Parts: sequence; structure tokens; C-alpha cells
Amino acid sequence: MDMISMDEAIRIVLQHTSPIDVANVGLMDALGCTLAQDVRSDIDMPPFDKATMDGYAVVGNDVAVACSEDPAILDVIEEIPAGSVPQETVSPGHAARIMTGAPVPDGADTVVMVEDTVSERDGEGVRVLAPTEPGRNVAPLGEDVRRGQVVLEAGTWIRPPEIGILAAVGVVGVPVYRRPVVGVVATGSEIVEPGNSPAAGQIRNSNGYSMMAQALRSGAQTRYLGIVEDDEVALKNVISRGLDDCDVVLLSGGVSAGIYDLVQGAMRDCGVEIYFDRIRMKPGKPLTFGARGSKLVFGLPGNPVSAVVGLELLGRPFERCSGCPGVTGRWYGAGWRRRSGNRLGASSSYPPDPSRSTAVGKVTGWATTGRRTSFPFRGRTACSWSRPRWRRSTPARKLTSCCWRSGSAIRPLCHPQLF
Repeated sequence: MDMISMDEAIRIVLQHTSPIDVANVGLMDALGCTLAQDVRSDIDMPPFDKATMDGYAVVGNDVAVACSEDPAILDVIEEIPAGSVPQETVSPGHAARIMTGAPVPDGADTVVMVEDTVSERDGEGVRVLAPTEPGRNVAPLGEDVRRGQVVLEAGTWIRPPEIGILAAVGVVGVPVYRRPVVGVVATGSEIVEPGNSPAAGQIRNSNGYSMMAQALRSGAQTRYLGIVEDDEVALKNVISRGLDDCDVVLLSGGVSAGIYDLVQGAMRDCGVEIYFDRIRMKPGKPLTFGARGSKLVFGLPGNPVSAVVGLELLGRPFERCSGCPGVTGRWYGAGWRRRSGNRLGASSSYPPDPSRSTAVGKVTGWATTGRRTSFPFRGRTACSWSRPRWRRSTPARKLTSCCWRSGSAIRPLCHPQLF
């Protein structure tokens, strides 16, 4: 197969990714899931004219010019705590003692803060010592949300604030995309589990656990399918099991051109159609992708950095189409160095040529705002390439990968097409 660009690789992955099925889950089980349908409010919020302060519900004209020298003196006709229903109508010259969150009684259009009043006659009267504009300290019916209004759109990632919104509109069975099940396999006869002490010629399995962590962080369910030695039958068996039980199968190692790189052959034996096996990036070029029906298989390089970067760049598209939570934000550019060693600065062309650019150096640096960002890797890396919306003011003071900013979080090694 011909080597393809990253743009083309992402397009192919998205083309073969289909939406996952929808399930109704309990309110708290929806946390971290992606909403599958629009949610509408079944009520107005607030459902009545609501007091936003403790004080007195009054007719606004009675207190518009009140002051300490000439206070407004009103008769108190009832007390309205939160959760109760007013029984009286407020008329000029009268007031109702009211608590925050309680319904404003008929006739009243303003709430005077208790701090601006003095109670008298054992609570049967009140003296208003400061002016209050008519309409103040009252939240009108439906000010926040009207009945039938969409409060959460399909595709929303459900976080704690969204849980509160769902509860407020009475949605206790939440339609969400089922979390994709991602099977993770580490290949190689030299690989041992982290709890084992490596013998001569062996190394510990770091890729399997870093890939599971990436999938979990993205909202997927993971199934660890173990370490598989360089054996065609063993590889075929584990891939077949992964395709039966999982939506996505991730394998690390065994995807290059050596005589022990057997993953592609095992994938084909399991009925997986391979769409590409090399990408124009360095390191990480030998990256294989295929599908069998709606099931996706990614063969990632055995190099730990290449595996993490490849999964971050190419494994993320299935999250969007399969309902995993994504992030929104904006790109922050960073310094790049061509293989010739020349930095790309404000006078250079943007974006850099993805076929010839590689980010080199420590994976720490500054975003375009000047904020220093820390990344989870150390040493040489190649987040290889990305196509952010470059700004000519992008500093090249420190070589960094490109990163995605969402709120206060800065996520490295993402691609704008993934979310």
C-alpha cells in the first residue's frame, strides 16, 4: 500500500466509523456519557415569579422614593417562606414578608431587601428606609427557561452541571450513546506484565496500559486482552475475540515490515479489510487501520511515543462518531523545526509542510498566550504534524507540540478534525 497523509488517514477512519447504539440510563449513570437526543424542559423555570432576596414583597410605587428621613410605612399581611403558596393579594400600603425562592404574591411586583427595612409593631408593620426600583429582586416566570425549550442538545458531554439540568427538567431516564468498548492488546514475545521483573531481552508492557488510559480518559469502556507473543495463531485468536466482544481493537507492535511483524496478516485472516498501513509522519509511520463491518482495528507501532501519538491522532475519530465525549476549544500553535534545522517563525509559511516537519525537543513549552504548559511525556517526541489555525504571532521560542485548549485544560497532540 502507498503511504498516505494524516489528513487522508483521518478521513478514512471517519468514513468507516458509524454511530453506536443508544441506551436509556439512570440520571447518575449518565455522567461522562454523550447525550443522544435533544432534551427539552417540561416546565417554565422559574415556574412562578420568584423572590431572589429575603425581604418584603411590595407594590413598587410604594417604595420608589423611600428613604431614612421619609420611610415608607407598610402593613405586613402575611409571611411567605420558600415552598409555600401566597394566600393574600398585596395592595398599595401593604407588604408580605417573603423568603428567597418563594413565589411573589399577586399584586406585588418588587421585593425590598430585608437589610433596607426595620420591622415594627411585633412584625405587623415594616418601615422601608431605602428606595427600591419597581421590579427589583424578582425573577419573572420563565426567565431562565421556557416550557418546551431545548436545554441540552444531542451530542452534549454530560458533566455535573448537565446532571443538574437534567434533574431540573425531570429527565431521570437519559438517552445516551453507549460507551464504546475498546479492546487493548500488547504484542511481542519480549513483553512482560509490569508486575514482573524483566529477564534478559524482555521489557515491561507500557503500551497496553497507556492505551487503556487514553481510551478511559476519552470515556470508553476498556477490556484488556493481554499480551500476545509473536505467533500468527495466537494473534488471530485474540483479534477474533476482540472483534466479537469490542467495538474497537487496539494493538501495539508487530505492524512494521519485519519477519515477526504478523499483525496485518492476522487481521486479514480475521476478515479485517485493511485501508492503510503507513502514514507520512515520523516517528510512527507504520500504523495500520482496518475494519470488519462496524468494528475498527488499529495496529499501532510498538514504540511507546509513536503508539500514544498515533492513538491520539487517529483513535480519537471513533470517539466523536461513537458517542465518546469530545472537547471544544481552540488551537494553540507552537514552534516547529524542519529537518534542516530552520525554525518556522512569523516570516515563514504557515502551516508547515506535514511531510517534512517534525517537532523535536522536550515536550514542554508555551502556548500562544505565553502560558507555560506541561505535557505528560518527556524526551524526544514527534507529535509529527497537525494543522491548527496558525497565527502569525505564534512564538517559536520553545519547540513544543501543538495543543488543544478547552477552558483551563490544555490537551496535547490532538487534531482539529477529531472533535
